[in-house]
Amino acid sequence: MKIRYDSERDILYIDVAPGRKARDTQPFDDDILVDLDEEGNIVGVEVWNASKNIEAVEQLVEKAKRLLEAAAEAKRAS
Repeated sequence: MKIRYDSERDILYIDVAPGRKARDTQPFDDDILVDLDEEGNIVGVEVWNASKNIEAVEQLVEKAKRLLEAAAEAKRAS
């Protein structure tokens, strides 16, 4: 996972799956957009007005970490 922040535009981008291409973007709410790959998996999250949405960003990062850990565990188990 990689996280980038554009301070001029106050946009935070969380690259959940570096190297995977986004095929679609869906709005989560007014300030949060979710990038999906061709299979509908989340590959990134863009947060506009990030400084105002920091609590939501922290929750998204924690959720993304848990999802990645669960996916890695499932892969190891198979």
